[in-house]
Amino acid sequence: MSFRLQPIILLLVIIFMITSCSSSEEEEEAGIIEQTTDQIAQEAVKAIKTPIEQAKLARELQERHNAQVQEAIDKQ
Repeated sequence: MSFRLQPIILLLVIIFMITSCSSSEEEEEAGIIEQTTDQIAQEAVKAIKTPIEQAKLARELQERHNAQVQEAIDKQ
C-alpha cells in the first residue's frame, strides 16, 4: 500500500515545487509591469503638468505687466 502512495506523493511534491517557482516568476513579472506602468504614469503626469505650470506662470507675468501698465497710466 505504501508503494502506491510514494509515486503520488512524489508527483504532488513536484507539482507543488513547479507551481511555487512559476508563482514567484509571475510575481517578479507583475512587479516589473507595475514599475513600468508607474513610470509611464509619472511621465504622463509630468507631460500634463508642465504646460499647465507654464501657462500659470505666463498668466502671472501678464497680470504683473498689466498692473505695471495700469500704474503708469494712472500716474499720467
